[in-house]
Amino acid sequence: MKRILRLLVLVLLVPFFAAAQTDDEWPSLNYLKSDYKSVRVVAHVRIRESEIVSRIPGYDTWRIVAEVIEPFKGKFRKGNAIEYFHGAEAPSKKEFFIGEKIVFLLAEYDKEKKELRYSVLENSSLAPNADRVKKLRIIRGSYAKRR
Repeated sequence: MKRILRLLVLVLLVPFFAAAQTDDEWPSLNYLKSDYKSVRVVAHVRIRESEIVSRIPGYDTWRIVAEVIEPFKGKFRKGNAIEYFHGAEAPSKKEFFIGEKIVFLLAEYDKEKKELRYSVLENSSLAPNADRVKKLRIIRGSYAKRR
């Protein structure tokens, strides 16, 4: 009887462990590769400053200053500071704009300032974890071999 009960508990718990593992492994390599291709900069960053710089009804624009921990694509190197903008549905919480993130940044040329202005690709900021960093290193390596 104990053996059957243990087996039943194990069978019931397996889906929960599988779901937790899947969350850590999301997004897929192909999903990351698609975002990687569509942006100018991909980096693991530590946010130093974040502030709302503009608001329109239902939408906030945040200015973020971050330090690059590990670059995956683009001109920025480890230790560089990068400024970028991130749009979010209002009311947005500052807690989302602190700590470490993996960011995918688009670049636009600002004619007045004569420099690039970076903004986050929509729905692309991710919390860093070992699986995501590993996948981005694979993607970076695959593009480096093509040069």
